[in-house]
Amino acid sequence: MALQELPLQTGAAIFIERYGFHLPGVYSAFASEYTAATTNVGIHDASYMGRLKATGEDGLDLLNRMSTNKMVDLAAGEGAATVLTTDRGRIIDVLGVVNQGEHLILLTSPGRQQVVIDWLDKYTIMEDLVIEDKSSETTMLAIIGPDSAKLLDLTNTDELPQDSLTIQPIQLGGSDALVVNQPMGTLPRFWLIIDQNTAPVVWQHLTDGGATPVGATAMEAVRVNYGVPEFGSELGEPFNPLEAGLIGSIDFTKGCYIGQEVIARLDSYKKIQKFLVSLSFSADTSVYPGDELLQDGQTVGTVTSIASEATGGILKGLGYVKTAMAIVGTRLDIRGLENGSAEILNIAQAYGPAKD
Repeated sequence: MALQELPLQTGAAIFIERYGFHLPGVYSAFASEYTAATTNVGIHDASYMGRLKATGEDGLDLLNRMSTNKMVDLAAGEGAATVLTTDRGRIIDVLGVVNQGEHLILLTSPGRQQVVIDWLDKYTIMEDLVIEDKSSETTMLAIIGPDSAKLLDLTNTDELPQDSLTIQPIQLGGSDALVVNQPMGTLPRFWLIIDQNTAPVVWQHLTDGGATPVGATAMEAVRVNYGVPEFGSELGEPFNPLEAGLIGSIDFTKGCYIGQEVIARLDSYKKIQKFLVSLSFSADTSVYPGDELLQDGQTVGTVTSIASEATGGILKGLGYVKTAMAIVGTRLDIRGLENGSAEILNIAQAYGPAKD
C-alpha cells in the first residue's frame, strides 16, 4: 500500500517529500501532534523504514562478527540495536535486529536496505544465510508516546535498556500484527509490522482508540528533541559510532567485528574528535542545518538537524561539536548571526551510556 493512502482514512493532510516518499507533513496541527507523541500517544506511518528478512542458522553469528553489539545470545523474541561499520570504523547503518525464531528481522534506515544486503553478502561465504528485502510487502506504523503500550493492550512492557528490542505477535481490530518494542531515545515507541491489505483497518482501529495521527513535521521535531540521530544528517560514513553517541550499542567485550580495532582504540585512548550534542536556540533564531558553530570566532562545530518548529518557546537542534567544547551549558555563536547563539543541552546518547 502506498504511504499516502493510509492518512486519507483520517481526513486531509499536507504532503511533503522525505526519504524519497510522499509523506503527510501535518494532519491537523503541529502542536497537537507533537503533544500527543510526547505526552499521550501518536500514530505515524513509518513504512519508509527498511525491513529485511534474514533466514538461516548463521544469521546471529554473522551479525555478531559484522557489527558492534552482541548478537549471538538473542533468544526468540529478543533484539538489539547494533551498528555496521567499515574497516575504518565508519557507519554503514544502524540496525534494529530482532530474533523471530525461524528468522531475523533487520530494521534499516530509509533507503539503506540494498546497501546493508550487499555489505552482509560480501562477507557471507560458507554461512547459511539468505537476506531478502520485505519493505515493499508490508506496512510499518510507529506507535509513540507514554500511553503507547496501553493503546496496544500490552502488559509485558518492562522498561528496556535503550539498545534492546523485543518482538511479539498481537491482534488489532481482528488483524494480525507484529509489534516491535524499540524506544525512541527515552520515549516509548512500538513498531507495528502489518499486512498492507489490513493496514487501513488497523490505522482506523488505533485512531478510534485515541491515537493522534502524527505527520513527518512533528515526528522530525520529536526525533531531534529526543536526541536521536538520523542517517544522512548525523549518521553515515563521515562519522563513527562514538562520535554519533551510539556507545550504548557497542559491546567492548564480545570480540572482533569489522571496524572493532579502530573503535576500541578511539575509546581507549580518548581520541574522539567530536561529539553529537543536543542544542537549543532562541525561537526567533534563523538557523539551518550546515550552519557553523563558533567559539571566539573559530569554527568548533556544525548544526546537522533543526526541529521543525519551536516547542515550549524553544527551538532545538542537533549538531557535532569538537570534543573540547562539547560541554553541557557551553554557549556557541552561529556564523552569520550577530545575535543568534546556541547552547549545548546534553551529549546525545540515543542508546544510552556505555555498557558496564
